Amino acid sequence: MPIRLFAFGEKRLLLRQDELSEPEILKLETGSGLGSSEPSLTSRVVRGAVWVLVGKGASRLLGFVRTVILARLLAPGDFGLFGIVMLAQATLDTFTQTGFGAALIQRKADIKGYLDTAWTVQVIRRLVLAMGVFAGAPLVGWFFVEPRAVPLLRLMSISIALSGFVNIGIIYFRKELQFRRQVAYDVLSYAVGLVVGVFLAFRLRNVWALVWAELAVSASNCVLSYLLHPYRPRLHFEGAQAAELFRFGRWMLASSIVIFLATRGDSAFLGKMLGVAALGIYQVAYHIANAPATEITDVTNAVMMPTYAKLQGDKGRLGRAFLQVFEVVFTLASPLTVFIVLAAPEMVLGIFGSKWQAAIVPIEILAVSGFLVAIAATAGPVFLGTGHPHMDFWMNLCRVGTIAVCIYPLTMLFGVAGTCFSIVLGLAATLPIWASVRGICGLSFFAIIRSMTQGLVLAGLVIIAFLVVRLIGGGFGHLGTLAFQGAAAASVCGVAVLISGKWLNWGVSVFAARAWRSIRTS
Repeated sequence: MPIRLFAFGEKRLLLRQDELSEPEILKLETGSGLGSSEPSLTSRVVRGAVWVLVGKGASRLLGFVRTVILARLLAPGDFGLFGIVMLAQATLDTFTQTGFGAALIQRKADIKGYLDTAWTVQVIRRLVLAMGVFAGAPLVGWFFVEPRAVPLLRLMSISIALSGFVNIGIIYFRKELQFRRQVAYDVLSYAVGLVVGVFLAFRLRNVWALVWAELAVSASNCVLSYLLHPYRPRLHFEGAQAAELFRFGRWMLASSIVIFLATRGDSAFLGKMLGVAALGIYQVAYHIANAPATEITDVTNAVMMPTYAKLQGDKGRLGRAFLQVFEVVFTLASPLTVFIVLAAPEMVLGIFGSKWQAAIVPIEILAVSGFLVAIAATAGPVFLGTGHPHMDFWMNLCRVGTIAVCIYPLTMLFGVAGTCFSIVLGLAATLPIWASVRGICGLSFFAIIRSMTQGLVLAGLVIIAFLVVRLIGGGFGHLGTLAFQGAAAASVCGVAVLISGKWLNWGVSVFAARAWRSIRTS
């Protein structure tokens, strides 16, 4: 069989249909099927991480630009109304989760024969959800005492239905570490949301701009999935296949429910108790404070879950991979958290304006929760990739249980800030179960603590940089001061990382150099 044909998309499709399964072809393309070795897998992981980082960075930048522009054009109440719409959609979505996607990624054998069943379940589920949102819209409006949410929800039901027809073939982007296509898929969708959202915000000046933008994103996701992957699903269902996938996916369902309660229950509670204006403040604060943690965890989770699945039979390599990921995450998250806490006033007043001043304290508190999210999330891919999804469930159950106990008294005492405190306490409660990755990966406490050193040093340097900027002073205004603070913090951290790597052969710059060599030599 002429291997050179694998380099061409259409010919690859013909060979896959007639002679080989897709995983076999992908292995031949990447070299892992021709005498796989650790450098080969490492280079694929690094390439995947780079592509995911580029994609997430671009998507986050587009999303941030969209949020800033819309925050200038719309009121906090508009964001609160949109939060109610998204909360209602997420509620139904979470409680009907199948977990088939994670099951397909974790599965070692060929998954091609399972795709049509998974896609059929996806289509039916989304259509049922869309009908549920449409019919249940008045109940949501009644619960939040917001009749304006009813027509918004009914328009959103179209978006839910469209998302069910997304091509199931794009699951290969993550399963086989083909993140270049995943990046194209994500970034193009975000670009559509930015253009539509901003254009309509200028024209409408109300919450409808947010909902129409979400509908545009769902439509573009559906179209792009068929343009970027050659697989063509068909309606076909086999009960045995669905049952097999659900045996793994049931833990994903349980985890998704507790994660939903932990990440969305606070918004529902706040919107009910304090109103849509407070909810809008809280959601914007949550978005800003958790943005760095979200980016870090999105990159690591997308790349490492399928990677851990490939390493699950080799505890030595698994442990080394986890330890390197944890060190990178901690090193990035620590100084970023300190920066957000210290720069929150200039960030809010300079970028969003004085009408969002109430978000400053919530951002400062939620920055700590973002840090804990980044740390706790390093365990999730290990649990899922090594076939321990129940551990992810129990970790998140501790989180939601703690929040449930704390959120009411703290919110009644301190308002939005009290809700933020309850989120921090909930995430802190996950750490004992998070520590069980030591046994799965064969690591000592000392190894984990040692990997935290550089992150703590960089966090201290950020504090020093801020103190110097405040001593210098100057009438730069909020945006100018923010830029000065950011430049000072980035400079001292960058110099420290380079020095530690060059002179001490230690830290994330060493990992980056090794990763670059693995790409060049593979």
